[in-house]
Amino acid sequence: MIKDNKVVLESCTRLVLLGGGALMPDVVEKALTIGYVIDVISSPRHASEDVGEGVALSGVLKKYPINVIVTDDINESNTVKYLKSLDKDTLFLSLGAAWIFNEEFISNVLGGRLFNLHGSRLPQNRGGGGFSWQIMMGNRFGFCLIHLVDAGVDTGPIVDFEEFIYPHECKYPIQYIDYYKKKNIRFIGRIIKRAFEKRSTFSITKQSEYFSTYWPRLNQDTSSWIDWNQSPEQIERFICAFGHPYKGALTTINGRNVRINKIHVNYQDGVFHPYQNGIIYRKGVSWLCVALDGAGMVIESIADDSTGDSCLSSISIGDRFITTAKMLENNKNRVVYTPDGIK
Repeated sequence: MIKDNKVVLESCTRLVLLGGGALMPDVVEKALTIGYVIDVISSPRHASEDVGEGVALSGVLKKYPINVIVTDDINESNTVKYLKSLDKDTLFLSLGAAWIFNEEFISNVLGGRLFNLHGSRLPQNRGGGGFSWQIMMGNRFGFCLIHLVDAGVDTGPIVDFEEFIYPHECKYPIQYIDYYKKKNIRFIGRIIKRAFEKRSTFSITKQSEYFSTYWPRLNQDTSSWIDWNQSPEQIERFICAFGHPYKGALTTINGRNVRINKIHVNYQDGVFHPYQNGIIYRKGVSWLCVALDGAGMVIESIADDSTGDSCLSSISIGDRFITTAKMLENNKNRVVYTPDGIK
């Protein structure tokens, strides 16, 4: 399959998608129009995940004429037996699969034909948490990238990629997700159409380890506590990183946990002292102004964390947002996911 820095695929008629995410239904639709027979193998975590308009992936996939398997263990005997029974005309594509594949599984079960779609530059930005990390770092470069899967995490040789720039109006994860989907469905559609029509040869590029970076996964309930001592720009990026479709960034006010969303830095009201950080100094009908070290911030959405209801009307001028040192310490604990959910 791999020879002289090239990967060769025989004409493929079956596509096995492993994983989940908002792009999965779009890939299924595209592959069906091309003519593929499709299997989806997903984890319980991915199958129950909202992929838009409050509908879980498992519910969306029911409307397609495809075979769906949900398992927390990709090495489970019935799953392995089924995968081994598939012919060599099968293409395996991971869309954020929840499992780590070892070399024996990739070679003996999947015939070395496992590819992964990655949403950012490699070898930089390996790992999870994709768009939230990207927003925090102020990075607007996007990637459609497919690579062969090996036993590492996003370390396999690159098969093909396209680079693009997210539009300036992209501010929250949902805007990045929507634009990413539009770009990547065209990209992956081109790849799988090429593999379907005839025997295909792709040049591959080995990743350079000395350029590599890795970022762990994030969780909106444990990773999103706001540090009010950061700069206005850093706070703005952080809150945006946990915006829609996530619930918003966490802090406390008057003893209760709240979620903040829809914000922008405001330099019109003057420069504030660090001791004023987090104080609400002005209030409108549908917004609050908060003091930061060097600028103000306008907040247009604030909700009670336990109910999801807006609590903007119950907040008074002079109240202060507070995130304790203990909250910020726990904020930095590494989040580990299993196929069933957070560990």
